[in-house]
Amino acid sequence: MLVGLSERAYNLGTIYGDIVEEFKLLNKSKMLLKYVESNILINIPKVHSSYRKGLEDNMIQLNYNIIKANINTGSIRSKYQKEILVNIAMIDLYLDLLLDIKIISRKKFMVIIRMLNEIRKMANGWILSEKNK
Repeated sequence: MLVGLSERAYNLGTIYGDIVEEFKLLNKSKMLLKYVESNILINIPKVHSSYRKGLEDNMIQLNYNIIKANINTGSIRSKYQKEILVNIAMIDLYLDLLLDIKIISRKKFMVIIRMLNEIRKMANGWILSEKNK
């Protein structure tokens, strides 16, 4: 009986640890979204609305995929985790384009890239921890 209780406590602790880690990832992603909305998206001219739409869509999709990966398990979780990395790569691409056409300053670009790299590291760590289970 005690072994079963310990096993359940361990499983609960593991699940709780996963939830806390994913909340950290989601919180970082939400912070990034808020920063981009307030500092970048509002400054993109209409002539470049496709960049604004692409960046905004990928930012929202990033949060969506973090949530979807968190509530699923196994291969479905893995699928959404990979989508997280795709969203990060696409956000990076849109930011590079906006920097090239001088819509965003290098300083704002660097702030966002630091935040994005932190999210990327957390996502990669999550993926690696899933593979090692």
